[in-house]
Amino acid sequence: MKSVNGFFLIDKKEDWTSRDVVTKISHIFHERKVGHSGTLDPFATGLLVVSIGRATKANICLDGLDKEYIATLKLGGRTISGDKTNEIIEEKPVKSPTKEDILKVFDSLIGPQKQVPPMVSAVRYKGQKLFHLALQGIEVDRPARDIVIHSLKLLDFTKDSITFKTHVSKGTYIRVLGETIAEKLDNIGYLTSLRRTKVGNFSVEDAIDVLEVSEDKLINNYDALSFMDKVELDDEWAIKASHGVALPSNMSDSRDIILAVDKNHMVIAIYKYENGQFKCLRGINDYGNNSI
Repeated sequence: MKSVNGFFLIDKKEDWTSRDVVTKISHIFHERKVGHSGTLDPFATGLLVVSIGRATKANICLDGLDKEYIATLKLGGRTISGDKTNEIIEEKPVKSPTKEDILKVFDSLIGPQKQVPPMVSAVRYKGQKLFHLALQGIEVDRPARDIVIHSLKLLDFTKDSITFKTHVSKGTYIRVLGETIAEKLDNIGYLTSLRRTKVGNFSVEDAIDVLEVSEDKLINNYDALSFMDKVELDDEWAIKASHGVALPSNMSDSRDIILAVDKNHMVIAIYKYENGQFKCLRGINDYGNNSI
């Protein structure tokens, strides 16, 4: 079977881990190089961007993309994970919020802020994933992370539940956001559903079930990385770039990360501006024969 190289948009099912999805695609194509950008919790559903082959080297460009979610928050209970997958460890009578109460809290949460990752997460502490410590009943101090809540939209609510859509920056835990919303409403709460609907410009509306993957559903690297600044190289520089040669600063007005492509829109490499030139960060090399 020939090498497969590109991206799949997968609509992850509940109770599948992100690793389950990667493993399934790896088996289908007999390809060891399969990865994903942005882990989804097993109870969560929705968009998982999966890379395969040389495209896995581009995951660093996807990790920083904003994401959009739809979630339902249940008031009156608390779990160790902030979601329905663990037993309720605390209950309190619900103070049913009004629509005005909810919208006021939502408004207060818009913008840059700090968020402490939950103990039940894949964040590492001294080499161990936090959820391994949590399973042992161990809680450790976690440094707060800088996040941005771009928007919060109320979709529905009852006396003890709130369904909302949110657009957030990289690293935002919606489970923690749900707990924060509950706290600001003088309640406790946990998520009963979570669905990721967007990653950058990718939409779950364009995603497929993992069992439907096939080569004709593959998104090529140029289209998948369309959000990046690009520099189109002539034949001479395309060959140089395929060997990781640095590019001069006048190749692009960008002073960040760029995508080097040839005149046929073949993706060659990811470059980062550094010390007056663009240095090769990752070789994607759709030519397929060089070593970077």
